[in-house]
Amino acid sequence: MMHLQQLIDKVNEENSRLAQGSKEDKEKARQRQKAVNKLQKHQEKLKEYEDKLDTMGFRNSYSKTDPDATFMRMKEDAMNNGQTKPGYNLQTGTENQYITNFAFYWNPTDSTTLPSFLTLDQTRWGKLPKEVCADSGYGSEQNYEFMENNGIEAYVKYNWFHKEQHRPFRNDPFRMENMYYNWKDDYYVCPMGQLWEQGRHKKSVRDNGYASWIDTYRAQRCEGCPLRGQCFKGKGNRTINVNHQLKRYKKKAFERLTSERGLFHRSKRPVEPEAVFGQIKTDKQYKRFRHRGFPKIQMDFGILAMAFNLQKLIKNVGKDQIKAVMEAFSTLFGPLLASLWTLWGKFQKEETSVNKNRQLSNRNLIAA
Repeated sequence: MMHLQQLIDKVNEENSRLAQGSKEDKEKARQRQKAVNKLQKHQEKLKEYEDKLDTMGFRNSYSKTDPDATFMRMKEDAMNNGQTKPGYNLQTGTENQYITNFAFYWNPTDSTTLPSFLTLDQTRWGKLPKEVCADSGYGSEQNYEFMENNGIEAYVKYNWFHKEQHRPFRNDPFRMENMYYNWKDDYYVCPMGQLWEQGRHKKSVRDNGYASWIDTYRAQRCEGCPLRGQCFKGKGNRTINVNHQLKRYKKKAFERLTSERGLFHRSKRPVEPEAVFGQIKTDKQYKRFRHRGFPKIQMDFGILAMAFNLQKLIKNVGKDQIKAVMEAFSTLFGPLLASLWTLWGKFQKEETSVNKNRQLSNRNLIAA
């Protein structure tokens, strides 16, 4: 907008100069002034567009009724047409079906949320978890690297964890995963015995700024190969792209997930976070937030999480211990509940004042 205003001022100065010149200059000044007037009419609209882009930030959408919410595809799709609705990506951490951590994100996918979520866990508890079990949506190179650097045992699946254990996958010699690789001399060997040497070592940067290194290997001569029809159907020599760092992380993850401890975590995961979400959404019918904006939904779900954990705790202890549990809960969370109640009172006052101002403006409009 600043650049546009400077351009308009510059054109106005030139028009003032041309208006004192010849007849052709005056005609040129009039035509340019018409364009400037038209541009000034659209200036407010351009300012509105810039404000909306600032509100949206790095997202691709936002809701007019809740600027903090982003349009996402929900699991509950009554029309079965992939309709998007404004919402938040809720991440929870659980242990023995107790909610230990939660956070909200704008991005609809889970792959980039784990590092910040575990950092928040460290802020809340003063330490990082020793072990993490999660589904394949979190099996990215960035997440594996973060957990390895922080000494966390990662029992996290990757996208083809189950598929690569099937017989057709394991018995396919033309798949890159099944080809022989020489780590020392850095080359692949195809089923026909050709050596595929490294061609390029390029850097790939994600939208969130994380950088990966991809190595490219190309066959020397595929023309006339009797196995070409089974190998690939493209033109020229076959090329494969390999991320060796991610490949190493996947190998470690596979060893952990197929170990005795890994089998234990894999059997527990379906009844840990999934059971918590099921109880919250189905048993308690908590499928929509009652408020709008990040601060309010944090308070909304925070109170729910405390009530959920308290109910779970009371069910798991004896009747004689319920009183002690309630006293401990009051001691621990009494100040927090009081501050939340004060915060809620402030929100109510703000909404009341906004509604009064809105009613007053409407009356003024009617009177006018």
